[in-house]
Amino acid sequence: MAEMTSATRERDLAEIRAQVESERDRLAQELARLRGENPGGIGKQAPFHEHPTEHAGEMEEHERLLAIRENLEEMFAQCEEALGRLDRGEYGICRSCGKEIDIERLKALPYATRCIPCKEARRD
Repeated sequence: MAEMTSATRERDLAEIRAQVESERDRLAQELARLRGENPGGIGKQAPFHEHPTEHAGEMEEHERLLAIRENLEEMFAQCEEALGRLDRGEYGICRSCGKEIDIERLKALPYATRCIPCKEARRD
């Protein structure tokens, strides 16, 4: 593979930043929408009633919404972390070996923190 110039990598990183910012904004809107549909917010506790079997559908929906919210929050946090690494100049550096992560991997998975060899070695 041809060596990437610094200017090319900087341009690619700017595109990735825009992609991550856009995704973060989309996730923030989706989280706000979820909270808007449930004015009290989706709490950590399921609604309990005297006879839970009579309200199984309600509990199931609550658990589904809670799982969705937790997933969206995790994805939002990954965006924030990636943007922080970009701001600090740490983005695209493998946390395990310290080498640059291939730009194609970063384009495909902007939240990647490890190069492919290190990721495969860790299997996490």
